[in-house]
Formats: sequence, C-alpha cells, structure tokens
Amino acid sequence: MHRFRFSQLIILLFLIALLVACSGRGIGYGIVLWPPEESDLEAAMLVQVRSESSIEESYIITDSENGKNYSVKQWRIEFHQRKSDAEDAAARYRPYARQMALSREVGLPVRESPDVMSDRVYRLRNEEEMKILAKASDEVEVGSYMGYWYKVITRDGTVGYCFDHYLVIYEEGSRDEALAEESDDPRLDDFFERAYYPDRFLYLINQGTVDLETIRPDYGLFPDKEGQTVRIVSPKYQVEASYDEILPAGNNRYYFEGSSLYITFEDPRPPLNSLLVQFKVDASDVTARYTAIPDLEEILEEEQLRREEALDRIIEPGGTFQSSAYGTLTIDELGLFVWTGKERLVPSVLKASYGDRGTIRFDRHPAPELYAQYDGAASFRFAGTGKSDAVSFLYNLEPGGLRLTLVPEENVQDLVIQEVGYNPLVLFMSRQE
Repeated sequence: MHRFRFSQLIILLFLIALLVACSGRGIGYGIVLWPPEESDLEAAMLVQVRSESSIEESYIITDSENGKNYSVKQWRIEFHQRKSDAEDAAARYRPYARQMALSREVGLPVRESPDVMSDRVYRLRNEEEMKILAKASDEVEVGSYMGYWYKVITRDGTVGYCFDHYLVIYEEGSRDEALAEESDDPRLDDFFERAYYPDRFLYLINQGTVDLETIRPDYGLFPDKEGQTVRIVSPKYQVEASYDEILPAGNNRYYFEGSSLYITFEDPRPPLNSLLVQFKVDASDVTARYTAIPDLEEILEEEQLRREEALDRIIEPGGTFQSSAYGTLTIDELGLFVWTGKERLVPSVLKASYGDRGTIRFDRHPAPELYAQYDGAASFRFAGTGKSDAVSFLYNLEPGGLRLTLVPEENVQDLVIQEVGYNPLVLFMSRQE
C-alpha cells in the first residue's frame, strides 16, 4: 500500500514538473504589430507568448530584453508557432517599425490583398490612423497614379493592404506635422495638375465628330497655382480670376476669395475629371461645366490627319472635275476650290452672292446608317461666308469621277448628317486627267 502511494506521489510530482517546464517555454512566439501606448514594447519586436486567454482575447507575453510580462490584446501580436518564422516576420516588419499612416479619404478601402480587385476588409474614416507593417509591392500603376501597396493594421486589428496615393505616411509621433503639410482636401492639390475644357468638347469627341473650329486647346479653364489665378477662355470672353485664398463654400464647393469664381468638384476623389464652375463676365453670371481631356492634343491631331487623308483620296488621281450641267470644280492640296459654271445651282442651292472660290472641309460625318452608302461627307464654304452658310454634301468616289449628294442643312445636327432627305439633288462630275 505504501509503495502504491509512493508511486502515485512520484507520478504527480513528475506531472507538476512537466507542467511547469511547459509553461516556462510558453505556447509560441509573436511579433508586436502595434504596441500598447505607455508600454516599453516596440513595433516589430520578437516576444515569447506564454499563454492565451480566449475570454479576454489576449496573450501573456514576455519581453526578452527585460524579462517583463505583459497582457496584450491578441490583435496587437502576430502569432507564430516556430521561432524561425517569427524571426523572419520581424525582419520584414523592422524597417517600418516607426511608420504610421492616415487616410486622406472617407471610405478608403483596406483590401484583402494588394490588388484593387480584391475584397474590401475595412473602410477607413477620413484621417483615421493605422500602423504600417511593411511595403507590399514594387511601384505599380493604380488608375492614373504610380505608387506602392502597404500592409497595414487598423485599431480594431484588421490587417490588409492600402495603396499609398490616398495615405499620409509619417514617423510615429509626427502626425500633426504631417497633417499640416497636407491640404484639407487632396482634390485641391489635384485641381492644379491639368487644364479643363468645356463639357461640349467631350460630347463631340465621344460621338466621333471632332469639330476643329469648336474644339480648340486654347479654349478652357487653366489653373495656375503659383500665380494664384484661374484663366477661363472661350470664343466670347476671357476671364482671369486672381484669388487670395481658396475657402470651402459648401459640399465639394470652393470659393476663390478675391474673385467671383466658385468651383464644385464633381469627383469624390482625385483625379478630378469634372468641374461645375460659376463666375461673372462683366455683370452677368455664368455657369459652365468643364472636364479634363488628357489626350486632347492627340485627338485633334488624329482628326486633322483624317481630314487630310480624305482630301488626298479625292484629289490624288486629279483634282479637277467637270459637269456639263454644274460647271467645273478644281480642288487643290490645301482644300481650296474654284467652282465655275455653276449657274444652274443658283439660287436653289447656292446664293447669287457667292463667288467662285472657297474651301472644302471634311467636317461632316454620315450617320451610322449612311456609312454603307457613301464614302464620306464634306462642306463647301465660299470665301467671305460664315460657318452657317456652309453647303453640305455626301460624296462617293467613282471610277470616272465624283458623285455629290446635296444635304439640306436642317438634316445636319452637330456635324452629323442624319438623313439625305426626299429626292435629293445629285451631281456627278467627271474627273479630268
């Protein structure tokens, strides 16, 4: 009996010793992601995790440098079973141990992976602070911006990825200084990055009717941050709004103090594409919408090339055409024409005041349903006449010459020939070699 009790005592002492030994080793290792305030712990520090409380959602950890134990919320620690894994993680995080960030946008997403298509795991408030853990990518392009993805952790323990264009990144303890260097609205800084053009420009471009007389790169809104001016130019007026300060004037609206200019940003975040602009010309109020068209110069060059190619196709085999009924038409390589013997077209088609000379412009476009029937469209503008006096034709290039189909101007809308009309006048002119 005594031997039995003695054996039980030995086993009990062995189990107690084993338990003590195990508790001394702890349950694993951890990396401090975001240390509690007023603690001696530092970000990216390697610690030993002694135990876990699922009720309090915390770990008991030991600072290997001073031997102190701390109770820390689990979200502040990245747990690893193996010490080597924890050491690797600490090495990745250590260069960013003192880096913090805050959001410049309401609703800025923290994503599951460094990709704009990945799931959103958190939405940041404006100026919400987070801890940077590591840089998660090389420089990449997101939208129209170049930047980096960062691995971050929020104050509720959500870990994810944020693109840095909408972040203010700073060293721990310098939040106020970082904010002082940033404008309250990042769109204000972005506003000065480009020129803006009348909204009608974009409408014409999108429907494929680039009017080179209307769409000009010197017409638009041109901000100058250094000179503290905003210049607005149109065919009717030129306004130079000099301002002292830019002040909030409502939801997404700003007043350029010292001028009559108000601008509403219609995009929730940079880059800005659309502006609603209010200003005065003399004593009259003007409201207009302007839009960013980054490739406007290229669009105009392409349209100019299209017109030159259309002219070349007509005159390359020879630019003189003749009709016994409608006279002789000669077109040169600059698009200048001389049209004689056209009396039968006066006054039903051409006014008696028109001379013989003018310019052919390939500024008309057949409606889609007319594409299959015609090679193109053009307008004839006689010298001394205005844009409203242009005479529009659809044309076909035929082996023997040029066929012109007259189009009433009421059938032309925004440079698009919508229909030919009933029983149109058709002129066939033979090419003269």
